[in-house]
Amino acid sequence: MQKILIVDDDLEILKLMRHALELKNYEVTTRQEVLLPIKITEFQGYDLILLDIMLTNIDGIELCQLLRKNIEVPIIFISAKDTEADILKGLENGGDDYITKPFSLKQLVAKVEADLKREARRKRAQQNFEEVKRNLGPITFYLAEKQVCVWGQVVILTRKEYAILELLSQRPERVYTREEIYANVYDDEAEVLFHSISEYVYQIRRKFSKYQIDPIKTVRGMGYKWNV
Repeated sequence: MQKILIVDDDLEILKLMRHALELKNYEVTTRQEVLLPIKITEFQGYDLILLDIMLTNIDGIELCQLLRKNIEVPIIFISAKDTEADILKGLENGGDDYITKPFSLKQLVAKVEADLKREARRKRAQQNFEEVKRNLGPITFYLAEKQVCVWGQVVILTRKEYAILELLSQRPERVYTREEIYANVYDDEAEVLFHSISEYVYQIRRKFSKYQIDPIKTVRGMGYKWNV
């Protein structure tokens, strides 16, 4: 069952949207307010988010921008702001779709179903492509061979160096903590300190320096992310 989160400060609208979507067998969670500071984990685990723009304690567009740093699922804005400029602003700042108030529940359901289907097609296409190779600017991953090339030239990497790069390149916009990288690189029985990740990052940067490329960005106090 697909999960949908609705964020709107109007309780009656929340009830109507929830009922309409539950009739279509979606699992629906509603929030009438957003607690500050934002906890990204409260918005994760959903297949689609319906987001009002005029919330009581945070602008919906600002919230969407914060979510987009870690969340890729479709976000549909719902707002009484109905000018072309308002709609474009929403779509240009992370929204996948836009519904203006007042709206019909049939329109709501149709929009949700269309965006979920589009997201499913995108994921299938991405999965099919990534089973073969992943192109990221001058860097290409040949996933079956576990090989990385820069402008067609093979970069010799150790197994763990490759694993770190492959992980970071999966979601270039996401910051991974050293603990997350460690968990993906080592098996459960490994007894290597977290600081070994820093050494691998150093070696990766050294190998790419001949191409004047640094594929890893250090995010102070957080971890590492893709940098190309």
